[in-house]
Amino acid sequence: MYSLDVNFLKDRKLEESLKATPIRKAAPISWRQQTPLFIGLGVGATLIGLTALLGTMLNLQKAKTEANIQQLDAEISQLNARNQSLQEMEAKVQAIDEEVTALVTVFNQIKPWSAILQNIRRRTPSSVQISSIEESALPATADAGSAQPKVQIKINGYARTYDDVNNFILALQNSELFNANQTRIESAKRDNFPLELEPTAKADLEKQKIQVELPQAIQYVITTELSDFPASKLLPSLARDGAVGLVTRIKTLEQKGGIQR
Repeated sequence: MYSLDVNFLKDRKLEESLKATPIRKAAPISWRQQTPLFIGLGVGATLIGLTALLGTMLNLQKAKTEANIQQLDAEISQLNARNQSLQEMEAKVQAIDEEVTALVTVFNQIKPWSAILQNIRRRTPSSVQISSIEESALPATADAGSAQPKVQIKINGYARTYDDVNNFILALQNSELFNANQTRIESAKRDNFPLELEPTAKADLEKQKIQVELPQAIQYVITTELSDFPASKLLPSLARDGAVGLVTRIKTLEQKGGIQR
């Protein structure tokens, strides 16, 4: 069996010691000394609040900017689509203009064959006879400046004298339809005039034993080329030679701006 010994004397001494120790009172809090702390706390809180506010504003601005960017992207897409449509329309208009220009250019280079023959007929002296007129195309040369082939005209016939042949070629050189530098006499020689008598007249002459000596003439060959002047530059000459329809069409194109004089 155990026994519990308690020393009440030691406990009494400890209690007396505690009563003898003086208890210090807490010093009163000085609010003036705590002012810097409060200021620091206020500044910190303010900074934190400003940071949060700034973050919120930045997020709002970012969202607004992204919305503006999306709107601008949509507008740019619409503008690109419209621009593409405009480019397609411009390409079509340009293609049509090129076709019209090509057609007008070809049309402006036309010189009616009837007008050419009438021009030659008007310039032929009375003492000159034309047997044939031939037309041929010459290939374009490298220095010609145009891919359009040249048109050469060859005139064969008879004239009474060499002077008549010279007068004929001078008249052709003065024509606006022909290139004066390319209008020349290829050949000219004296030969019998190819006169054919009617069968009845020939039989009567043979029956009466009459010999008819036909006069000699100058057989000539003249070559020339059509001029490079467009038809719009030759309206008076074409009108004189009977190309009234062509002249009317060209004047209509000029009024509409298709041909620039």
